[in-house]
Parts: sequence; C-alpha cells; structure tokens
Amino acid sequence: MPEGNPTLQSQYAKQVDADLERNTREQEHIRSEAAALQAQLEELQKDHELLETLRATLGTPSVEKTKAAAKTATVPKARRTKTSTDTDKRPRPAKAKTEAKAKASKTAPPLRELVVAVLAGHQEPRSVAEVAQELAQAHPERTLSVTVVRNALEASVAKNQSERTKQQKSVYYSTIKKESAAEQPAAARSTVDA
Repeated sequence: MPEGNPTLQSQYAKQVDADLERNTREQEHIRSEAAALQAQLEELQKDHELLETLRATLGTPSVEKTKAAAKTATVPKARRTKTSTDTDKRPRPAKAKTEAKAKASKTAPPLRELVVAVLAGHQEPRSVAEVAQELAQAHPERTLSVTVVRNALEASVAKNQSERTKQQKSVYYSTIKKESAAEQPAAARSTVDA
C-alpha cells in the first residue's frame, strides 16, 4: 500500500507542473496582448491630442460641448405652479367679452324659444339649415352654428314644442299644433285602455 501513495503523489505533481506551465504561458500571452493594447492606446492618445489642437486652431466647438448643448435643449423645463399673484398680473380683456355675452344672453330669449318662434312662422316643416339661416338674419348679434341650432331644435322636440320628421336622408322640424298636442295624449290613453 505504501507504494500506491507515491504514484498518486507523482501524478498530482505532474498535474500541478502542467497547470503551472499553462498558467505561465497564458500570463505571457496576456502580457504581450496588454503591451500591444497599451501601445495602441498611447498611439490613440497622441492622435487625440493632435486632433484637439487642430480643432482649437480651426475654432470649432468640441463634440462634448455640442452634445451637452443638444441635451440641454431637448430637456423640458419644469412647469411653474400657478399662484394667485400670477393670475392677478395678467390682463383680462377676454373676460370683458364673456361678460358682454353673458349680459346679452340674460336679456335675449333662449335659443330654443327663438327656434320655436321661427318654426311657428311657417306652415311647412323646415330643415336645420333653413332655421339657422333665418335666425342669423333675424339675430345678427348672435353667433350661431348649424350644430347649435340643431341642438336647440332637438331640445324643443324633447320638450314637445316641435316635432321631427324624416324624409329619406333629410330631417325637417315643425311646430306641434295645439290641437294635435291635445289629441296625442287622448289617443295614447285610448290605446292603453283597449
């Protein structure tokens, strides 16, 4: 048995010697690569210094400065919080216009009533465009769009002040006759009773 130990020990010794030799060769290889890289680095540093001197003589800004300027230009600034003093400093001419509109709207009748009055002046149904045109002529102080007039007409239909009829793709509005308005609930009651 004592003879088996020296053989194992000799195998370990051979393995350690081989590992040491491989390690030494790897270190030499890395040192040579490091020396080559160090030489390349020194060469690049010299080139960099030369290029910086050329740039300085030409008077152009450095890349770092232009990149920094571009970065600062793209970064948005934080918004200021609004305080009561900020709003007090601003002139308010727009408010005067809205106050004038508010006063005018207090004295003028609601648009829904004007729309119903226009419809009452005609026997035949009217389109939204016709009602809007007639309102614009009768009340030039009001700024009316077709959409606003249509909404007013729909509101009058919802309040049973006018009725809507469709003919193909066109929609027409007319006032509800007093007689037909009284007949409708009676007709509805008679159909419910039956």
